[in-house]
Parts: sequence; structure tokens; C-alpha cells
Amino acid sequence: MKTRDPMSAIILAGGKSKRMGGDKALLQVSGLRLIEKIARDIEPYFQEIIIITSINSVEMYRFLPFPVVTDKEKDQGPLMGLLTGLHASKYPTNFVMACDIPEMNVFFLQKMMAFASAFDIVVPKTGENMFEPLFAFYHKRVIPYIERLLDNGVRKITKLFPLCRVKYISLEGEEWFFNLNTDEDYERYLKRLRGKR
Repeated sequence: MKTRDPMSAIILAGGKSKRMGGDKALLQVSGLRLIEKIARDIEPYFQEIIIITSINSVEMYRFLPFPVVTDKEKDQGPLMGLLTGLHASKYPTNFVMACDIPEMNVFFLQKMMAFASAFDIVVPKTGENMFEPLFAFYHKRVIPYIERLLDNGVRKITKLFPLCRVKYISLEGEEWFFNLNTDEDYERYLKRLRGKR
């Protein structure tokens, strides 16, 4: 299935993975590296996939059949990764996700996608002032606001929300959504996968 309006997907793979002790994107999951699994899961829904990483990590992702783009400036956090991805993408509407979210709920993705062209940002909300900004849609219209924030030393993505037209979609009760932040998270996930077999 392809979306009616062309959209890009941007996978941010530039994190330092301090709590994991290694690159999360390269963890083995069901015979694939995690970033491969993520890309395969979302590829049917987007016309383009881009990998954003740091200048030091480019070669690690050359095995992927997608463009690998380096952050415009290093060590500026995910907001810089978001800006880099939006500049690099072909299409106005972009789905941006972290490289440590191993599961995908297609119905939830399509629910967000339905609002993506009409809003600047479509983002899941998990509680009062709790969001998932690295599993969200961003329109290229937000680029000037990101640039302004970064120029002012602001690196937190949620600071972008008050400046834009945002659609919040509840993620509460959605047990499929989680991040692999630690070795314990990874082990729990592998055990869960083994339980499904």
C-alpha cells in the first residue's frame, strides 16, 4: 500500500545510546538489525526513507538501501536531526521516528497520517504534557521555527509545538509502543518475541 499523497519517512539514528552501551540501531531482532526491521515495517507506507545520523556514524549504515544524511551540525540533539531530515526529504509531509522503536501499529500510523497534510505537526500524546515527538509527522512548514529555536540555543523538540498547528493523538493504552533504551529493555523484548513463536 502507498499513501495517496507522497510522504517521506525519516529515521533518526544519530543518538549516542549511552544507556544501551552500544548502537541501538544495530541490535539484532529476528535476524535483522533493528534499523532494518523499522525500515521494512514502514517502507510500504512511504515514497522515500532517509536515515539521519552523525558524521562519525555514516559508514555504519551504508548497508541500508536508503540515503544516509549527516546532521548539519554535530551534537545538537534530535531537533537538529529533525531539521536535517526535513531539508533532505523530497516531500512536504514527513514521518519522523527514532531508531529504537521496534514495533509498529499500522492502524495508529494511518490514523496520524490522515491528519498529516492539514497540520504542521501530528504527534502522539501519552498524558498531560507528555508526548512522543520522535514518532510524529512534521510538515516542512516548521523549518523556519526549528531554525529559530536552534539559533536561540533551544534543542528540545517539544518547544516547537507552541509555534505550530499541532494535532495531538492519544497514545494512552497502546501497549505496542515502547522504546529500547537499555539492555534490560532489549532482553525483555527478545523474550516477548520468543513467546510469540
